[in-house]
Amino acid sequence: MSIKKIDNKFYVDIRPYENTNKRIRKTFITKSEAVRFQNHILAEAQTKPWNGEKEDKRRLSQLIEKWYEFHGQTLAVPEKSLAKLKAICEDLNDPIAAKLTATDYIEYRGKRLKKIKPKTANNDLNLIRGLFNKLIEIDNIKYPNPIASIKLIKVQETELVFLSEQEINILLEELKLSTNPHVNIVARICLSTGCRISESFGLKRTNVIKSGNEFRINFVNTKSKKRRTVPISENLYNEIPKKSGALFADCRKAFERAIRKTEIVLPEGQCSHVLRHTFASHFMMNGGNIIVLQRILGHAKIEETMRYAHFAPNHLEDAIRLNPLANCP
Repeated sequence: MSIKKIDNKFYVDIRPYENTNKRIRKTFITKSEAVRFQNHILAEAQTKPWNGEKEDKRRLSQLIEKWYEFHGQTLAVPEKSLAKLKAICEDLNDPIAAKLTATDYIEYRGKRLKKIKPKTANNDLNLIRGLFNKLIEIDNIKYPNPIASIKLIKVQETELVFLSEQEINILLEELKLSTNPHVNIVARICLSTGCRISESFGLKRTNVIKSGNEFRINFVNTKSKKRRTVPISENLYNEIPKKSGALFADCRKAFERAIRKTEIVLPEGQCSHVLRHTFASHFMMNGGNIIVLQRILGHAKIEETMRYAHFAPNHLEDAIRLNPLANCP
């Protein structure tokens, strides 16, 4: 019997969890209270089996170390993600991870929003939520993700600015005047292939290929970690240095300085990325295919590429031509 009467009191003594010796004991004045408590514990053992595990007292900082060991170091920029998680951990006062609640994190986020933008807050949430999900996936923690229920903040989608042909010419002329010997050709590679500026100055000689009358660039160190190949013109191929090893140094700062010297105004956070937006926008305006663009840019999801679909010449006209009443008398 799990409920015993001793000296006019009722004792609950049960082990409700399978594969564990966790024992729960409690004393009640009436039998009905004892029965209700026992039923509650047995029901909880069915719906929350992780409560039967040995209490996980590891702090968030310890989980971050495990996450980095098992997964984090495989990311494209592991040091940046690790530093961000450590900063979040410090701001949360390094709690016992299993006791972190959605309310705790929402209160922390509310304070942070006075200093950061909602998009940054969403990136932080995705990062720490991903930490818990990954450790659950590899069976390192036995309890549910404590912040799984928190929703991302709705953020107004920012306008994707691109350069006109006139602005491209102005920019390239300014880049020629730069003291950085690499910035002009790096920018031209970005405008010709839609690559990120970091992918351009990360190229090695082995990534630039000539095969007969065809020329192409293999981008290897990409954000998605997936290799992609983009054809280039013979003229651009001939401009790329033929030395061995790394071809360029990081010239992001030189590019930003050149932009500031022109009258080109860009939204915050879209400086060097404007080259990628410019390629994609002109590609679609010139009649390019959205699926081909997805492959060139290396987007994992077509939704990312669809941001450029409205640049297609017949994007809206198809609504008239293809609607179900178009051929009706």
